[in-house]
Amino acid sequence: MIEQMTEKFQTAMKPVTDLAALNMSTMQELAEKQNSLFSTLLSDGMSFVETASQQKDLMSLAEAQKAYLEGLQEKMTESAKSSYSLITAAQTKAGEMLKGMSEEFTAKFAAK
Repeated sequence: MIEQMTEKFQTAMKPVTDLAALNMSTMQELAEKQNSLFSTLLSDGMSFVETASQQKDLMSLAEAQKAYLEGLQEKMTESAKSSYSLITAAQTKAGEMLKGMSEEFTAKFAAK
């Protein structure tokens, strides 16, 4: 009797645990991407400071700064696109899971 109740409870909670697992994996991937971005930006910033300190005139410093800022903009744009793609894919999958869950519940109630 208790085993049967436990099994029914686990079956009923499966969609919720699936959504929680999807959320956890998505958040973990986003955190890894942000960590990687932060490390890259920190490294690039230190590299720029070193390069800037070696420049002898204002024009070469301006060129180094322009190259650094263009690289920074490119990395930020790529990161934003990547994060957006990840979130969109997770949102689509969650929508499909909810739709399937809704159809399953509708079928169960219609059968009774």
